[in-house]
Amino acid sequence: MIRQKWRGSSIGFKFASIMAFMLLLIMLTALTGALALRTTLNHVESVIIVSTDIRELTLEIDRELQYARQLERAFFQQVPQVGFSKAMESFGEPLQSRIKGVIALTNSLRGKLDDPAISQDLRDTVLHLDFYLSAAESYALTFAEAVLMVSELAREDTGRQTTLFVISDVLVERMEMLQRWDLLLLFRTAQTWQNRYLATRQRSDMQSVLNVLQAFEDRLRSDDYLPNVSRSDLLNMLRYHAHVIELILELDRQLEEKSREFELRIQALTPISEQLIFLARQEVDRAWQSIDKTRWNATMLLLAAVVCAVLLGLTSALIMHRSITRKFATLTAAADKIRDGNLRARVEVRSSDEIGRLAETFNTMAERIANLMHDLEQRAEMSRNRLFQGIESIEEGFGLFDKHGRLVTANRNVLRVFPALENTLRPGVTFEECLSVIQSSERVFLYQSDETDQSELPVDWIDRHHELFRLGVGTDEIRVAGERILRVRYSRAENGETVVLLEDVTERARMQEQRLEMERRLLHAQKLESLGVMAGGIAHDFNNLLAAMMGNMELALSMAGLEEPSRKRVEQALLAARRAADLTRQMLAYSGKGGFDVRSVVLNDLVRDNAHIFQTALGKNINFVQDLAPSLPPIRGDAGQIQQVIMNLITNASEAIGDHPGTMTLSTRLAYCGATLLGRSRLEEKPVPGWFVQLKVQDTGVGMSEDVQSKLFDPFFSTKFTGRGLGLSAVLGIVRGHRGAIIVDSTPDSGTTFLVLFPVDNAIIKNISVPEPSPTPSSSVEPRTAVSSDLEMILVVDDEEMVRDLSVEALGHLGYAVITANDGVEAIRVFQEHHQRIACVLLDMMMPNMDGVTAFTELRKIAPDVPVVLCSGYSSQEVEQRFAADRPGAFLQKPFSIEALRRAILDVLENRNQSRG
Repeated sequence: MIRQKWRGSSIGFKFASIMAFMLLLIMLTALTGALALRTTLNHVESVIIVSTDIRELTLEIDRELQYARQLERAFFQQVPQVGFSKAMESFGEPLQSRIKGVIALTNSLRGKLDDPAISQDLRDTVLHLDFYLSAAESYALTFAEAVLMVSELAREDTGRQTTLFVISDVLVERMEMLQRWDLLLLFRTAQTWQNRYLATRQRSDMQSVLNVLQAFEDRLRSDDYLPNVSRSDLLNMLRYHAHVIELILELDRQLEEKSREFELRIQALTPISEQLIFLARQEVDRAWQSIDKTRWNATMLLLAAVVCAVLLGLTSALIMHRSITRKFATLTAAADKIRDGNLRARVEVRSSDEIGRLAETFNTMAERIANLMHDLEQRAEMSRNRLFQGIESIEEGFGLFDKHGRLVTANRNVLRVFPALENTLRPGVTFEECLSVIQSSERVFLYQSDETDQSELPVDWIDRHHELFRLGVGTDEIRVAGERILRVRYSRAENGETVVLLEDVTERARMQEQRLEMERRLLHAQKLESLGVMAGGIAHDFNNLLAAMMGNMELALSMAGLEEPSRKRVEQALLAARRAADLTRQMLAYSGKGGFDVRSVVLNDLVRDNAHIFQTALGKNINFVQDLAPSLPPIRGDAGQIQQVIMNLITNASEAIGDHPGTMTLSTRLAYCGATLLGRSRLEEKPVPGWFVQLKVQDTGVGMSEDVQSKLFDPFFSTKFTGRGLGLSAVLGIVRGHRGAIIVDSTPDSGTTFLVLFPVDNAIIKNISVPEPSPTPSSSVEPRTAVSSDLEMILVVDDEEMVRDLSVEALGHLGYAVITANDGVEAIRVFQEHHQRIACVLLDMMMPNMDGVTAFTELRKIAPDVPVVLCSGYSSQEVEQRFAADRPGAFLQKPFSIEALRRAILDVLENRNQSRG
């Protein structure tokens, strides 16, 4: 009955029953072992902890007692050397504290011995511990008595030894008064033996003292020369001295008895501590034995549980094999047959449990699989056809080769890329055969984008592509017939087949080359911009130095005592400095920060007025042609700077033509320029499209290559000889300052054309720069003959010491009082203190801590109407951009002459007086 019910039960019930029985057995075994092990371990843990504490306390008591003994010995040894108070402080008081600690530890040990976890043998040592405690207390009492004896013997004020020294000193004093040197010598002998005793504590030494004192007494009694009164006093003091010595000897005997008592106490305590340590160690050993026994019992218990679990597992495995595994084996065999292709395999159903229902389901699935396989074969054929259609539809050339290197399929785009394969491209052809046909019919090269003429650099690419095909991974680019660029990609599938893709990237490569060319141009423009920033900074700093040089030379020329040839040499130096100033103006022009005298300029009039100057820059072999537009609108610009642009372009054209006959054409036009034309400008800043006045300079010279054009506007660059000037770089800076554009067209042996565009702009640009006098070497500065008022004090603010010193001397020469400041912060402080007397401020633009713009704002807050003359190495336009509506009264560009300084100050002072009037 039970067997039939078991066979009809579900597999879940069978698994649950077997696993529940196994878990129940394992839980009972584990619970029993855990309880037994926990109880034993708790007891053993308590025994180990208490026994260890007893052992540690016993060792601590023994250590404290030994240390107390060391302090006691040190106390008695050090009393004669350091005195009673010092010895008591260093050794006596710590000894008493140690003995109290021993008594406290002993009481703690008594509490540990009352723990029920320890054995009876260890608990019985409480009696010995009581004796130990009594002995420790007696030891403390004995030491206290010994301390009293030592106090009586060695206390500094009232001790016996102190009394002995006092009596000895009195005796010595009396004998010195009596001038009995023989008696004094005899007493000194007694003192020597006395000091030796106090150092060694040998009684024989003190007995020697008594013997000498007896001889001293006999000498006193037999001496007839001593007065009776003196003899009586000396005898009394001598007897008291001997009495003190006997008292000291008695105290020493008592201290020796105490020392022997100490030894007896220590000898009585040592066996007790050793016995306690031995019993505690035995108790710990018994606890470890209990742990080993418990470990053995637990091991046996776990082994029994493992054996039971193994037996139960075997029984369960046998039951599961008969009920479950054998049926699953039948299902597995049928499934293997279906996997091998026998779709008619079926399973015989013999039970009604889950496995029986699974067998019925398996038979149903086998029937459906047989039907599905037929449908899948039909669908696979349709998918294959669609796959071929998809391969044909992709834009790339596609080729699939098997693991032996033979073609499986390919699309028509392969033939479009390589038409020579039309008669070769068929299933079964090898990859090597395809490469051979391509090599024999097409001019193929490895493509390298950095080569200039790749058609002249053929490379054997067969070995390279053989290697890529063998590896099954990689990408390469080839050039076909010098025109088309193909990208060939290799990819290896998991089944060992290799996919070869051919992509025409000719257009993409062309766009990449264009992008690289644009990047090269951008980097070149950035390089020129960096050089411009550097040139502007150098020119600014150099202007500060030139200002000091030129000013000092002008002051030297104004001195009446300067005679020839010194005056001529100073004039030549001044002329050289002014030429250096012209060079710095070119550097500022190159950086775009030059000083422009902006006004309305008609380009045709400028060319006509300077045609004779332009002609001098051309050789006699050059035909100069002017093609000027009938009428041009005016532009806003600096006529002198534009004249320099034309002159540099004409000079460049003359050098390009050289000694051969040629023509140089200068033409002007008005035209609307769009973004495409303006985008070709060599300047990084491109103007907005609009109307421009065009200046074109065209020559029939040798022309320039791309490499030369890339360096054309670099400072000091020249193709004729080593560069010695800014040249076209200054042209670039001037055009940048006029917000224009410059375009260069040139090819070797075909001449060069420079096209400069100036925007037509009706905006009025205010110019506040102070004109300087013509730079004649013999100019001198006349001092000011009159001062308008008592407030004519000038505040000079400049961080350059040379410029400050020059300004002080020059203004003093002109008749002004001068006060200086080396930066903006100091200038504000000085102006706040003296602004009632300061008539004008000479302010530098670039300074540390506080620049000129900020200092100007702060000065106006203090005195809104104070005249300010601003100085800078940059141009006035560059400086004015940093100011708002409120601007300085005048501007001096460094290096400036003393005459220019005088005029600037007179102008701002007159403007102030007029505004006040």
